[in-house]
Amino acid sequence: MRVFAALPLPSGIAAGIGSAFSSARTLAPKARWVPQESMHLTLHFFGEIPEEKISGFSPLFDDPELRWPVIRARLGEPGFFPKSGAPRVLWIGLQEGVEEMRAFLKLFTEKMQPLRQADGPLCQWSPDARGFSPHLTVARSGSAPLSTHWAQAVKIPSGEFLITECVLFQSLLGAGGARYVPLKTIPFQRAPA
Repeated sequence: MRVFAALPLPSGIAAGIGSAFSSARTLAPKARWVPQESMHLTLHFFGEIPEEKISGFSPLFDDPELRWPVIRARLGEPGFFPKSGAPRVLWIGLQEGVEEMRAFLKLFTEKMQPLRQADGPLCQWSPDARGFSPHLTVARSGSAPLSTHWAQAVKIPSGEFLITECVLFQSLLGAGGARYVPLKTIPFQRAPA
């Protein structure tokens, strides 16, 4: 099973992003656009994990110390990967919530260490040499590089939103693109009203 940990976007923000890029889809007809229900901020991609070992993630996702306060976030500007060469991925950065996500990932990473079992690690893990820069993938190029001239004209939703959980997803690859199935969840703590 291909699995990864991510922070899902609230449905209202995902719908706003879908609306913001609706006209752009005609400018990039060969791109693979991420469905609204699949929009997320990836924390860590674990890769292929045998199905019988998925239960080994339970101590991590049940750890009370990871019941983090909800994260207040706000979307930033769109960008493209790679930074040089033909653009292949359209993404949106964050202008708020980045430090809170980095702090959560730091603790999440520390708590992952026991997953390295005596009979072999449950998962291979090493930190990204580029560091953690939370971003939301919106589209990936198909057979042609993505055009970039229109991206700055797109009006990204500007409202604050809450990240309320961390989810372990299974990624199911298919002809219509990847579909994400939640396997385990860490609910974040709501601030008192």
